[in-house]
Amino acid sequence: MKTAVVYFTLGGSTRAFARAEADARGADLFEAVPAKKYNPFTAFVRGCPAALKQKSVPLEAAPDLKSYERIVLMAPVWAGFPAPPFNAMIALLPRGAEVEALLVSSSGDSSKSKDKVRALIEKTGCKVVAQRDIRPHK
Repeated sequence: MKTAVVYFTLGGSTRAFARAEADARGADLFEAVPAKKYNPFTAFVRGCPAALKQKSVPLEAAPDLKSYERIVLMAPVWAGFPAPPFNAMIALLPRGAEVEALLVSSSGDSSKSKDKVRALIEKTGCKVVAQRDIRPHK
């Protein structure tokens, strides 16, 4: 099964987990880079409110995922929800793909957004096969 790991990272933690995930699966790795970059301040004042509303942001370059049967989406959790680039990644999903949502959270969890994330992915005609939080140890 051809697999892609697509991730957004702010500080690098999600990138490290995404690389490990791609290596373990023999998957192709793509970074979703927002057109308007975040820093720790803008992530808090602009990104967290957008995450709560499940808003998307434009990406600099979008990977073509049409040839992948399984897609692993990875992003940090901001205010209990995936960071806004995660929602942009959902828009790239090809209909019928199997999708895993892996969210990196060092200070909380994504349990309050789990059903909403699943609904957003399923709305694209994809099947959610896994959802979990990754908690980095500090």
